[in-house]
Amino acid sequence: MDNGKISVRYARALFNQAVQEQCAAEVYACLTRLTLSYSQAIAQFNEVLSNPMISDEEKLNLLHTAIGEPIHPCVVRFLEFLTAKQRENKVFLIALKYQEMYRKANNILRADVTTAMAVDDTTLEQIRTFVEQYFHCTAEMHVKVDPSLIGGFMLDIEDERMDASVTGQLNKLKKELNI
Repeated sequence: MDNGKISVRYARALFNQAVQEQCAAEVYACLTRLTLSYSQAIAQFNEVLSNPMISDEEKLNLLHTAIGEPIHPCVVRFLEFLTAKQRENKVFLIALKYQEMYRKANNILRADVTTAMAVDDTTLEQIRTFVEQYFHCTAEMHVKVDPSLIGGFMLDIEDERMDASVTGQLNKLKKELNI
């Protein structure tokens, strides 16, 4: 069966259960921590979760460790269910789909801010306010530093990019001058 269909079905089931139990935000926080851990060691996770020689208990322990504390009981039950159905190797895709559903249901946009150097909280809050006013949403900010931008920042929201970096301006000028 198609991985996309599987992940959507399981994510939708988890989302509906979390909404029913009024713990959607807590489940979202758990799955956000899981996807962060998973993405940092994706090859190792895939190897362990796909290995039939590793017990279900060991796989669950790995997933619980990746999520960290606190872990909501709804997530614990869901992971046990996935393991019983031998779908634990789909947990990353399911978590991503759940996050997507949660953001859509709660009008949250992920805003990736890349800056040339670390920014203070006041500047970050100004960017958040701009995003929330412009897009009429709640902004979930993710910040990273990339010194190659020289100065300024890039803001990625959904399929839109606002490039206010020195490197971006130099590239634009270079294009205009056909260099």
